[in-house]
Parts: sequence; structure tokens; C-alpha cells
Amino acid sequence: MNKNQQKMVHYSNVMNAVMSGTEEEQNRLSPKFTTLRKAIDDKQLSEFDAGEYTSTHELFTAGTAHYAELLAQLEATMPPARFIGTHKRLISAYRDFVAGCEAMTASLGDTPADLDQPAFDAAEKAQDDATEHILTQLSKITRLA
Repeated sequence: MNKNQQKMVHYSNVMNAVMSGTEEEQNRLSPKFTTLRKAIDDKQLSEFDAGEYTSTHELFTAGTAHYAELLAQLEATMPPARFIGTHKRLISAYRDFVAGCEAMTASLGDTPADLDQPAFDAAEKAQDDATEHILTQLSKITRLA
């Protein structure tokens, strides 16, 4: 294998690890998010179990830290030359995603009564927008490969 092929294999392995890690984390966080979102939408946040809320907050905090680690892996990876521009846009989109996760976690506060719903909703939208941009860049990388 020549150097370019080795670089491509390494890049593919890192991308696979980061995207798999992201998907696994999302699958872990999704049930807690869904339960919390339902309580917000049904205007039943005041009835949300305090222990469950604390567990959700802790899980979101850990998940956000894991996403930040995955971002660091993306940033530390040098893509093959033809992917540089797309890779930089992917990093930017993933950075926006992590910022949305940080904002959502910060919006929770310590108790259900402390939840900042406008900030929570804005963070959810920011994450959704960033996810769309991530998927767009991944699609471009796949086409270039």
C-alpha cells in the first residue's frame, strides 16, 4: 500500500470510529431526551421525577463530554488532500453540534423547575441544524471517495 492509500485507510478508520461513536451516544441519550421532551411538550415538567431529571442531566453532561472527545479526534485527523475542504466543513458542523449539546445541557439547570425552555428549544434546533450539515459533509466525502 502506498502512502496515499495508507492515509485514506487511516482517515476512513477515524471517520468510522467518530461517526459510530456519535451514533452510539445518540442512541444512549435519545430515550432520556424523548422522555424530557414529552414532559415539556405536555406541560408536565413540574411532575417530572427529580431522580430521573438528575440522571438525565448527568447523562447529557457525560454525552456532551464524549461528543467533545469525538470532535477532538476529527480535529486531529489529517484527511487526504481531496477531502481537506469538506473535512474542515465537517469539523465546523460537528463543533456546532457539540455547542448545541453544551447549550442543551446548560439549559437543564439543577431541577425540572430550573429548566430554561427557550434555551432548550434553541439548543435542540441548533443540534438538528448541525446534524443536517454533518450529514451533508459526510455525503460529500462519500461521493469523493
